[in-house]
Amino acid sequence: MQKNLWEGDDFIDLQRMPGRTPETTPYTPVHCEIYGHTWEYFGITGLKRCSVCQMKGYCPLCTQHPPTKDAKPFYCTKYTALRGESEGRA
Repeated sequence: MQKNLWEGDDFIDLQRMPGRTPETTPYTPVHCEIYGHTWEYFGITGLKRCSVCQMKGYCPLCTQHPPTKDAKPFYCTKYTALRGESEGRA
């Protein structure tokens, strides 16, 4: 018990320690094959790099010429939807 400002008794509830949050599994290149890449812009205009597997890529409709020789073509979200619509109407 603890005294309050008016000399009355106050009961202080015991505080519980917060539980540990479960640790997440870090992403691996296998996750890229299943769920897709995690792209981030990387240095050169139009070049993106996957933060998980370090693969370099670019959108061939946004960037007409590959920014580097080792960059792979991947359609960005803007053009992926358009490609799906045009292929479905064939």
